[in-house]
This record gives sequence, structure tokens and C-alpha cells, in this order.
Amino acid sequence: MDMKKIREMFPIFREKQGEQRLVYLDSAATCQRPQNVIDTINDFYSHRNASVHRGVYELSERATGEYEAAREKIRKFINAEDLSEVVFVTGTTEAINFVADAWGRDHVGSGDEIVVTQVEHHANFLPWQRLAKKNAAKVRFLKINQDDFLVDDPEDGLINSKTKIVSLVQVSNVLGNIWRDGQLEAIIKKAKSVGAKVMIDGAQSVPHQKIDVQKLGADFLAFSGHKILGPTGVGVLYINKESHSEVEPYQVGGAMIHDVSYEEANWAEAPAKFEAGTPPFAQVIGLAAAVDFFDKYVDFDELHKYEAKLCAQAMEGLSSIDGIRFLGNKSNLECRGHLITFVVDGVHAHDVAAMLGMRGVGVRAGHHCVQPFAKLINVEASTRASLYMYNDEQDVEIFVNELKDLIKTFKES
Repeated sequence: MDMKKIREMFPIFREKQGEQRLVYLDSAATCQRPQNVIDTINDFYSHRNASVHRGVYELSERATGEYEAAREKIRKFINAEDLSEVVFVTGTTEAINFVADAWGRDHVGSGDEIVVTQVEHHANFLPWQRLAKKNAAKVRFLKINQDDFLVDDPEDGLINSKTKIVSLVQVSNVLGNIWRDGQLEAIIKKAKSVGAKVMIDGAQSVPHQKIDVQKLGADFLAFSGHKILGPTGVGVLYINKESHSEVEPYQVGGAMIHDVSYEEANWAEAPAKFEAGTPPFAQVIGLAAAVDFFDKYVDFDELHKYEAKLCAQAMEGLSSIDGIRFLGNKSNLECRGHLITFVVDGVHAHDVAAMLGMRGVGVRAGHHCVQPFAKLINVEASTRASLYMYNDEQDVEIFVNELKDLIKTFKES
């Protein structure tokens, strides 16, 4: 991978923050887009825009062809077995709500149990919490060890005959990789052995590692387009074929019916069954262009090593600053990390982020939508710097130096 060439393909990095270079370290929230994605969306709206499906004129048929070709690209990207397993949604949040409502309402009942980790993003916790309250079920937790910030081995009986779904983040948006070697795979296998479904939140994993849903063995997997170089407003929900008959439509309306009368309706086959209304066809076509970018320029093994190298550089620099406390397993982050979350003693995270922002460095501050975990470890707010393929050593150096100067200024004031 030619990282310098890749960075040049992102037009936003020609911009400056005043006279300073743009140092964008917030890709875990949303990433930047390469020129081919921007051009593809602009070109579609300029020359081929028409609603997909059922249009029998050339413009609509061409748009439909591109839309369904995009589905095939996504299928290959995650190695789904069948096109019908790729469902387009607005993003990871909708995808998890989709499963909690369209599958969960009929399959999780009184006394049943749902298993998540203690560090789930609100998007992979609140839908299950709400479902449990509605259906008199119970949410149980895989605990995070507060010494090494990795998932503890499940307590005996945590996953049992009462467990109906295990819904897990593959990579935490706060801690990075939280799994011990082979642990996630073992938990998925255990869940399947008791007849439970498995949902994977891939929002932070799909952009950074090669995903094979067949090898992973999950029933559902969700990710967002805007975190993998694609547009906002589109994401993917993988639903394996074996689960199609168990999942009701999340929304009903146009396009997703086979037959409807005044008395009843029969749903179309998947994926149409799960895609009511006019789909985000332009965004989907833009997402396909992002996949094209990965296919042409990105080797996930090299990306993994590159991001880890930058992560290690940043952690080494930050470790030289008095009063820095990391959230996450330091060894894991240095070997396979793409984000660093930390607390500065005596300086609020929002002040850190605001002052870095004034110096042209974009980071994120807050509880990062994992408020229950933040309360558990008694951290009101933390700062997160997240890296991607377009960052480089200069970005890291600027970030570390500006933070050092910032903390020095705070301590002297």
C-alpha cells in the first residue's frame, strides 16, 4: 500500500485549518471520503438519477442495475453466501434496532435473556434494554476487566438455555480490541450451541479488517457506510438465510410486498422483504465506490500493521506526558489498534478537545456513547484520537506535540 498516494486521493487534506495542516483524528466517528466516492455520487445525480426497481425506462433500469450491482459488491466484501443476505439500512444504529424489533419482539419473551458486553455503544445496548423491559426479559453482561480492559471469560452459565441472543461489539469505539485470543469465536460457538442468535456490531471492525461473515458464524452483522469511506445515510445489515423466515419486516410500505389486498399482505422474498420504500440508491452506489477503493488500493493486513504502527507511535508520545491515563489494553492497541482513548489528570476532556481543535487537530471528547461503562470506571469524559489509512507519522507528531504544549499551558496557568 502506498500510504502517501492514498492520502492524496482524499481532497479534504488539501484544506488547511488557518495556516496549519489539517490533522483529522476522528475517523471512528466518521471518516473522510476519497475522490472516487465523491465523483461517483456527483456523477450519478448529474447523469443517471432515477428511482430504482419497477421503472421500465432506460434511466431507471440503469439505476436499478447499479443498485443491485452494489449489493453484489457488498456481498463479496463481507463474503456473504447469498445476495439476499445483504440488506441496506441507514446505518449500524438502524440495523441493530431492526433486529431487536423485527426479530426480537417475537423471539425474546418473559424470562429470556440477552447477553451484551459492559462496553457496548448505546446503539447496541439501548435496543436490547428496551426490548427486555417490554417483554419481561433480562439483559446480562460480559464483564470488562478494569485492570487490562479486556473481556473476562464468561461466568459459568452466563450463556445458557434462556439466552436468546448474544449481541457483541467486535471492536470497541472506546477501548479498541477488547477480546482475548480466540475468545469472541468461542463465545459465538457457545451461543450457537444453546440455540441463541448472534449479532455483531461491526461499525469499528469492518473499516479496519477483512470480514468473512461465513467464517465468523454470526446470524446478523451491522456496519455503517460513513465509517468505510462511503456516504452518510447508508449502512448494511447482514441477515443469514437461515434467519430470513424468523425476521419480520422492520418497516412496511412500498416495494417490499408480493401481494396486498384490503384484508392482508404477503411479503416479497428477501432482500426486498426488508427494504420498504424508496431505498437510498445514490448512497448505496456511493458505498459501492468505496468498496471499489478498498478492492483497488487497500490490503487489510498492511492497513492493520500501518494503523498499529501509528497507534504505537502516538501511545509512546503520550506516555511521556505526566498525568495521561489510557483507557484500553496498551499492548493490544500497540499491536492492532486504530484508536486511543485517554484521560488527562486535572484537565477536562472537552477542554483538551476544544484546545486541540483550535490548533487544527480534530479529536473527540465525551463518554463516546458508552455512558454506563464510563460511569462504571468513574470517568466523566475522555478524549479519543482515532486513526485511518490517510493519517501519517506527521499527524501523530503534531498531535502529540500540541497536546504536550497544551497540558504545559494548563499547568502553568
